[in-house]
Amino acid sequence: MRLNRTMTANVLSLAFFLTTSIAAFAQSVADLDSNSLSLRPKTSIFMAGTKQYGFDQILQDEGLTFVPLTSIKENIGFSNENYWLKFDIENTTAEYAEYYIETARPITDVVNLYLVDRNGHVEQQLSGDKIPFSQKSVQHRKSIFDVQLEPFQKVSAYIHIQSDGEVVMFPLDVYKKDQFFNLTYKEQVFYGFFYGILILACIIYLFFFFALKDKAFIYYGLYVLFIALMQFSLDGFFHQYIAPQGGWVSDKAVLLTAFISLFFFSKYGDTFLDLKKNSPFLHRSSQILTMAILAGLGIMALIPGLFAYCYPLANGIGILVLAHMIASIVTLKWKKVPIDPYFIVGISFLVGGFIVFILNNFNTIENSFFTNNGAKFGIGLEIIFLSISMSNRIRDLRRENEKNQLLALQRAEDMNEIKSSFLSNISHELRTPLNLIMGVASALQQNNEEEDLQEKCRLILSSSKNLLGNIEDILDFTVIEKGDQELKEVSFDLQDTLNKVIAVQRKKAEAKDLDFRTSLPGNLPTRIVGDKGKLVQILNHLLDNAIKFTNKGSVKLAVAGKTNGDGRISLTINITDTGIGITKEKMSTVFESFTKKSFTDKREYSGLGLGLFIVKNYVDLQGGTIRIDNNDLNGTTCELNLNFEVDEDAMVLEQVDMEEQSTNGLHGSHILLVEDNKMNQTVVKLLFKKWQNANLTIANHGKEALELMKNNTFDLILMDLQMPEMDGFETTAIIREGKAPCNPQIPILVLTADNTSTTRKEILRLGANDLVTKPVNGALVYSKMIKHISAKNSVA
Repeated sequence: MRLNRTMTANVLSLAFFLTTSIAAFAQSVADLDSNSLSLRPKTSIFMAGTKQYGFDQILQDEGLTFVPLTSIKENIGFSNENYWLKFDIENTTAEYAEYYIETARPITDVVNLYLVDRNGHVEQQLSGDKIPFSQKSVQHRKSIFDVQLEPFQKVSAYIHIQSDGEVVMFPLDVYKKDQFFNLTYKEQVFYGFFYGILILACIIYLFFFFALKDKAFIYYGLYVLFIALMQFSLDGFFHQYIAPQGGWVSDKAVLLTAFISLFFFSKYGDTFLDLKKNSPFLHRSSQILTMAILAGLGIMALIPGLFAYCYPLANGIGILVLAHMIASIVTLKWKKVPIDPYFIVGISFLVGGFIVFILNNFNTIENSFFTNNGAKFGIGLEIIFLSISMSNRIRDLRRENEKNQLLALQRAEDMNEIKSSFLSNISHELRTPLNLIMGVASALQQNNEEEDLQEKCRLILSSSKNLLGNIEDILDFTVIEKGDQELKEVSFDLQDTLNKVIAVQRKKAEAKDLDFRTSLPGNLPTRIVGDKGKLVQILNHLLDNAIKFTNKGSVKLAVAGKTNGDGRISLTINITDTGIGITKEKMSTVFESFTKKSFTDKREYSGLGLGLFIVKNYVDLQGGTIRIDNNDLNGTTCELNLNFEVDEDAMVLEQVDMEEQSTNGLHGSHILLVEDNKMNQTVVKLLFKKWQNANLTIANHGKEALELMKNNTFDLILMDLQMPEMDGFETTAIIREGKAPCNPQIPILVLTADNTSTTRKEILRLGANDLVTKPVNGALVYSKMIKHISAKNSVA
């Protein structure tokens, strides 16, 4: 801690030194700049608007209105119009004189000077970033002109200025030759120092990103890079060194780098402040700003006609991004979310600098060296303080990494202890029933009287079942860990299944003198479709736990069913006990396997500690939910919710009137049976003979069925699946695709011995209406035929 304070103090001292040094150096540049002579009081201006004038027109047309330049501000804001400046300059000395005139901004597109002497001779000098840098009359990053005058010579000067929508300024300063070069030298040192800091910060934080994989570093590093390139463009260095030939990149450099730097600054703030977690609303608004920035980039690149509006758009978005950053800081401070104080200080300097810069662009404050370079001072100080903030982030990440390493080490130690406990526990759990089995078997071998043979056999069976249960738990755990668990859905009797589970668990409860209560509603369906084995396992594990951890009182099982409109039922099963309950510490890990806490009670309670882990996985596999809470009886209440498909076949059988089968219903319908097995054909024939009022035609395979359809019309097809020549799958597909000589929507009822869920899903996918499993139940087939024929007739 003391070392961190020392480092922070050293960084602050360095920051103070750099700040004062930069300020002092900047002041010296400003002082030198103030020694120049301004020609603004002696200059007049003609604002030509969007009309293009040639120099000859300006020179000859006496009707053009020139007004004093002092009547307008030096900074006129965003503009893409044409301006002509006019002034006289005279050498009043008897010696040769050379002056340098500076005007406009380095990024102004067109800045041309025309000098006219007393004889009418015209000298033209070119500047601006619209032309290649090598064509500038004075190859300088700024718009500079070299004026050489003979003794007592006087010339008239005209300057044409036009920009593409950027801020237009009219400084008009004259420097002596040595004074100009001294100013240039000092500016180069200042800018070299400024850009050096930015590039160094960019490289350092890119390095930290690759080392720490924290997105805040890459966003910050790229933000610094593009903000440096933006300033590089504003200062004219981009045109001088990177794109000296001009062109699209040179023209768009300022806007391109401005939009990209705003993008990365917005992403950096969002990531550093973790707005997604700390303020979802501000996170969404940050995403909206990001989209606005991308939209601005798109307008700039794809819609040339709107390019002039992109400059104020970029400045406006910049204000919104800064306002969003301030709002984020204020909101998080109000929510008492810790924010590094150096981050706040750095952002404050950046905001201050950019406010000055943007207000200057919108021509709301006077132009000066400090207002022109306000962004540079803000960025420089921001980089210093945000660098301190990022160093603190590195410290925090290092501490978090050390903490994670300690947790990982602790978990590894816990896992080793857990493994040892598990091996010890499983050894005990398997050894106990084995010892009993071996002991009873030895007693049986030595005892010839066999008086207690039945009791000993019961003990052997009980211990064997316990041993088998433990082994099944281990196997289930292995399957779950591999991710190989799957549902085996079949139709089963729900009432019978619940009653068998209740009977087994009641005996266990009565052995501990517990009151075992059950509540089963009378409206439960007889049969449902699902994984019977997993449902039994879930109920047995939950009831085993309730009985195991209840030493006195009661265990209650309550089942409720709610049918849905889609042929499904939602079962809600509540198991309530008056046992020891679950501590708050254990509640968070109650469904985990091999937690350290799962073995703390192994001396008092038997079991491997895998039951609830298996239950949770099987419930999730079936798309259900499970919840365990402590109740008012000091025990626990488990609420289990599972959804099952109701077996409609069973419901149909309950509703079918067997007398109706022999008299009414089919009304002379023509039924086609597609079946290759003669015995199955005979069974169906006997059924139709019983029903009487129906006509049956038999085909031995799919091809024969298609041939019969050419000359016959059928009301329904009974389709087998496994047949020679053409099976039921292919035949069904051909019919539903409209390639068979029959109605494509003819009802198809599949008769098959394959009752797997895969087959059921596939045949229904191909378009079959229903499925009945073999051996064929006559009542079920009859009812389904009536159902689908009636549906067909109603549609017709």
